[in-house]
Amino acid sequence: MKLKVIKNRRILAAYFHQDFSLHAYSLGDLDDFYWSRVTCFGLDTFSGAEAVSVLYQGDGLPVLLAFSQPGLMNKDYFLQLSTLLPDQFYAHLSPNFDQFFADRYEMEDFGEHYKMSLEKPGLLFIPGMEKTSRLTEDDLPEMIKLYEVSYPGNAFDPRMILTEQYFGYRDQGKLVSIGGVHVYSQDFEVATLGNITTHPDFRNRGFGRVVTARICSSLLDSVNFIGLNVKCDNFHAINLYKSLGFKISSKYGEFSFKKAPKPLFSL
Repeated sequence: MKLKVIKNRRILAAYFHQDFSLHAYSLGDLDDFYWSRVTCFGLDTFSGAEAVSVLYQGDGLPVLLAFSQPGLMNKDYFLQLSTLLPDQFYAHLSPNFDQFFADRYEMEDFGEHYKMSLEKPGLLFIPGMEKTSRLTEDDLPEMIKLYEVSYPGNAFDPRMILTEQYFGYRDQGKLVSIGGVHVYSQDFEVATLGNITTHPDFRNRGFGRVVTARICSSLLDSVNFIGLNVKCDNFHAINLYKSLGFKISSKYGEFSFKKAPKPLFSL
């Protein structure tokens, strides 16, 4: 079956809804706020879309999201997909999917990650949330400065402040801990956490935990599912998220790919 671009958001949403925890980012990307930057590739069947992968093209390197249960995406699928992708991209892939790009791309492996989902929201309500504040565009210079110090290379898109789902904790007037969302959609009732960090001089005081709890409690007013991604060896963050009611739902890998140059001569 031929892979094609699928533009019908109703059909795409029905597919992503089959597994919220696996496709939370992709489902959120259907929102008007992100849609102009999104291309969805899949198999168009009589019953709807199957084996859908998503390419998000923002200000940085394009990001491919390709997740499925075993058997839905195979070698032929990725052979077709590779002809539709840019020469260089970042990717989030279900286990072993990277092998399908190995003969056509130079690859850098950024390690195994977990997807986690909020399953016990009752654990969110902890002391200290009242000391956090909702951040606005006026706070952007201070936020960017904090990211430069505490989370260099962080994929923070300043326009995400428009979601009104970024919160901060201040110590003596100084912004020392912040966090927000990578994806937020009221229409599709889904959100994923992101850009959470605390200044190195203020860590291990519970500020990040309070900020994370505050973000989630705000999101619960408008969404039904909250998820996040975290590196498997980030034990401190994983334990923090578990203490707030999150549970590991699946594992995936992050990679960067660059199309391998063709040999000058062939025998």
